[in-house]
Amino acid sequence: MEDFNFVEELRELLSRYYMHSKSIERELFQSEKKYKLLLEKLTDAIYFTSADGKFIEFNNATLELFGYSYEELKTINVEETYVYPEDRQKFKEIISHKNEVVDYELKLKRKDGSMLDCVISTTVRLDDQNNIIGYQGIIRDITLRKRAEALQRAKDLAEQANKFKAEFLANMSHEIRTPINVIVGMVHLLHQTPLSDKQSEYLKAIDTSADNLLMLINDILDFSKIEAGKLVLESKHFSVKRVVDDLIKAIRFKSDEKGLDLIVQVDPEVPAAVAGDPLRLNQILLNLVGNAIKFTQEGEIRVVVRLIDVVKDKARIFFSVRDTGIGISEEKLNSIFESFTQATLQTTRVYGGTGLGLAIVKKLIDMLGGVIMVKSTLGKGSEFIFELEFEVQQDAGVAMPEPENAADIPILEIGACKIILAEDHPINQVVTTETLKHVWKDIELLVVDNGQSVIDALQQEAYDIILMDVQMPVMDGLTATRKIRAELPAPANKTPILAFTAYATTGEAEKCLEAGMDDYISKPVNPDALCRKMVELLDRFGYFSERSKQLIDAGDTGQIDLDYFNTITGDDIELKIKMIRIMLDETPQEIKSLRSYLDAGNWEGVRAVAHKMKSSMQFLGLPEVLELVRVVEVSAKEKTNLHLLEEKVDRIALACDTALELLNAELHKLEHI
Repeated sequence: MEDFNFVEELRELLSRYYMHSKSIERELFQSEKKYKLLLEKLTDAIYFTSADGKFIEFNNATLELFGYSYEELKTINVEETYVYPEDRQKFKEIISHKNEVVDYELKLKRKDGSMLDCVISTTVRLDDQNNIIGYQGIIRDITLRKRAEALQRAKDLAEQANKFKAEFLANMSHEIRTPINVIVGMVHLLHQTPLSDKQSEYLKAIDTSADNLLMLINDILDFSKIEAGKLVLESKHFSVKRVVDDLIKAIRFKSDEKGLDLIVQVDPEVPAAVAGDPLRLNQILLNLVGNAIKFTQEGEIRVVVRLIDVVKDKARIFFSVRDTGIGISEEKLNSIFESFTQATLQTTRVYGGTGLGLAIVKKLIDMLGGVIMVKSTLGKGSEFIFELEFEVQQDAGVAMPEPENAADIPILEIGACKIILAEDHPINQVVTTETLKHVWKDIELLVVDNGQSVIDALQQEAYDIILMDVQMPVMDGLTATRKIRAELPAPANKTPILAFTAYATTGEAEKCLEAGMDDYISKPVNPDALCRKMVELLDRFGYFSERSKQLIDAGDTGQIDLDYFNTITGDDIELKIKMIRIMLDETPQEIKSLRSYLDAGNWEGVRAVAHKMKSSMQFLGLPEVLELVRVVEVSAKEKTNLHLLEEKVDRIALACDTALELLNAELHKLEHI
């Protein structure tokens, strides 16, 4: 065994230890370098403080957070960065009990005094004897997040407010329209009674006031729909000239009442057919022309429409409405399109209105992609100018559909039609019942006050039509309609349903139709409009064809009634014979022409012949056939329910064959007197 050389071994050991120490130092240095590099790359503020709150060490993110230089932050105490002293006090209480604070939200301030929303997490630093020697923590700036949350809360509140506003407006519409419906209905019934001139004058004032109130409600509801972004624009082919002409026809009486000249100039270069939203164009012009008449006491209103240019398939059209009215002051011109704005308080007191008309016009024109401007001189008049772009209809040969006009639908006799009226308001029950009974004496009317009663009634017997209020207790009209369509057997589940609604907000019509209702009418209900809607709906469901068939099969229409004919001709036998021979000659030819035009799809020809035949049916005293002829005329004119015309013409021909045989016998009798 070799001798142990202690000095040599010690030297070697120390040498190895030294090399190992240097290796550890190098690793520690590299580790610390990586640690510091990582620390500086972090976007959150990392800090170390002494036990008394002085900043000892921190990363660049901390400097950026507070806006201090390195030397400045070294002299700052943590408490100086707190906005609210109570936050610091609460922080100290938590850390003293738990030795840490996690996700503590507070406000800190920068060097420039601006405030930050922050989240801080901190733990204590201890020495070997567990004494607190300082603190270490992370600060995250959540200012942007808090702002985003605040914006989201504001957005949520705004949406909730819009929802509440829509609900409020819907309820307001219902609550106000219901009593207006009673007023309009009662006034209509009063007009049917003997009245003095003074009473007629009073009733006219009530009518006007009800119309004005309804116009105010509609303005508010329209504005609400636009503000909520729920107004949907349509795109259909129409004639700009026809929209303008129809509007002027409808409103001219107002200018005539004030002795104003209403002049219309439509450039012949304006395309005959364009694609767009005719309803909104009409609404814009109605507001502007209505305002012009309203604010003009003498002079004229001039409506000008002209083509600016056509680029590819887009036509830019210029519209102008100019008046010689009160005008608008220069300082008001910039705000005239704002909501609830009128030129002066005096304007509101004298002329009334919500101040929403022009705001609605501006928003509609914006939605249509157009622009509007106003020129005015106080005391001399105003001119509103706007431009809109429409797509030109390429096929100029396509016939333009006639505008829907409820007044063109005749109020036909419906006989012993079986009707259910579902309405919970007692006065509305009376008004509607009296209105219908005044027009049609022979109807059978069942009045109920909820949707469940409608279902119960349909399970007992068949009805021809249902007038269904949307809002009712026990079961509302929409629910009742869904149950009728889905759960009742035929033919009850096919019964036509006309909705009564006091709501006028966007989507109400869609709700009615989606529930299975066939049509709807808004309150206050115009009596003539109600009767025409009912006739149109009954015709759509084949009521008149079936009724005529039953009457013809029963022989009722075979008995001609010549009372009217005899009244017209008096005791003139030669005139009677001449007229009967004309009817005997022309009626078969008219039936032949009717069939020929029907087979060819010549609806104008069908309409013209049906129109001509009405006189003959009246002379012959055939009211049921006269109804059928009127329905054929309207269907051909409006191009609606064309698939039902063949059966109607067959019924007319059958009834006329029987009637002409009897008329021939009457002629034979007259010739031998």
